[in-house]
Amino acid sequence: MNYSAHYDARKRTPEHAISLIQNDDVILVAGRPGALLGALDQAKGRFDGLRLFSVFGLDCDAGAGLCSPEAAGHVLVSSAILSKHEENAWLSGSIDQAPVHLSAVDEFISDTCRPTVLFVHCPPPDDEGYFYPGIDSGGVFTAVQQNARIMVQVNPNMPLIYSDTRFHVTKADVICESAEPVPGNATADEADEAGKAIAGFVAELIPDGATIQLGAGLLPELVGKALLGHKDLGIHTDYFNGAMIDLIKKGAVNNSKKAVLPGVSVGSYFNVPAAELKFLEKNPEIVSRMLSWACRSSVISQNDKVRAVNEGIAVDFRAQASTCNLGMSFTGGVGGAFDFFRGAQRCNDGLSFIVMKSTAVGKDGAKTSRILPAMPDGSLVSIPRSDMMYVVTEYGAVNVRDLTIKERVRSLIGLAHPDFRDWLSDEAAKNGYS
Repeated sequence: MNYSAHYDARKRTPEHAISLIQNDDVILVAGRPGALLGALDQAKGRFDGLRLFSVFGLDCDAGAGLCSPEAAGHVLVSSAILSKHEENAWLSGSIDQAPVHLSAVDEFISDTCRPTVLFVHCPPPDDEGYFYPGIDSGGVFTAVQQNARIMVQVNPNMPLIYSDTRFHVTKADVICESAEPVPGNATADEADEAGKAIAGFVAELIPDGATIQLGAGLLPELVGKALLGHKDLGIHTDYFNGAMIDLIKKGAVNNSKKAVLPGVSVGSYFNVPAAELKFLEKNPEIVSRMLSWACRSSVISQNDKVRAVNEGIAVDFRAQASTCNLGMSFTGGVGGAFDFFRGAQRCNDGLSFIVMKSTAVGKDGAKTSRILPAMPDGSLVSIPRSDMMYVVTEYGAVNVRDLTIKERVRSLIGLAHPDFRDWLSDEAAKNGYS
């Protein structure tokens, strides 16, 4: 049987695919396959505790239904990085999170999650009959190696990104075709003055020939846009954003100085504007790699001049940073920031950055400082004080790595908004930090 015959023999509707799911199955989801998730949402009432795991969350319309109060008890959703749907539904009790570094996510999937079913969103197979997992390769290779039943949503709008996580069509158990739009991420709008200042401070510390990682969020993307005049940059990242495509198009990135996969840009999760999805299609200069490999510090550190840029929510006097939550709220996840910070530390001439505006504005309109004496109770520390290097706000950039605690406090107060510096100085004196 040639692969096209196997493809045709495995074609089913999404509803038929869901009819094959048993209550004791564990489903791994990659790439936001809306048709499969939508069919599961419609059938959720027949399940009692069906487990569903994804690395990057259920960030699609069908995901909202599976995270709704109506799904509670029927489908138990957990992710490494929560989507907005999961964040909003956290208090319903049907959402959970795996606090796992992206460098360890494949081990988590194989040893703990143990999926029996894989939902994966792919473009049509290539001429040799191989499926590639599109914009999200999270856990796909591991699930295939675990002999999970593979249910592929095939979408002609999904770009084919060359990857080491490909699998042959003969491994697919069910194939569902759906030409739904592929979710894209709008590129950063024109930056405000604070964003421009932050991006400028970081760009000055990124030399030509550096290898960059830009985490999720507006500020890392603005840093990318500030590098358009650079030369010979390389990309080795977990999260691949629209600014990186701009850098490739403008010639700022050519990956000529990288030691790991020279000549190609490396990513694992591609969140780019919808208009740029075609740029990823069979582009020989862009490859997708397993998360656990791409985020491994021993791999990252083989490159020289690594520059890891991630957005923070708050930094305290000890220079501990949170990139995902304050207090008891649940947002985001562990992610890859720590992995890349460690990789940057271990490489030759590497630097890492936490970037954030000096203030946040709450729902009530009140302005608060992101430089804090201490993290609020329940806050999660993403970058410990022992691993912090640069902290950057619109008021400057400070490398705290070789500073004592009291030196850090004085430097961090200088990065705070002027409206809060007196308060921070008083708190420092009151607690013996001055």
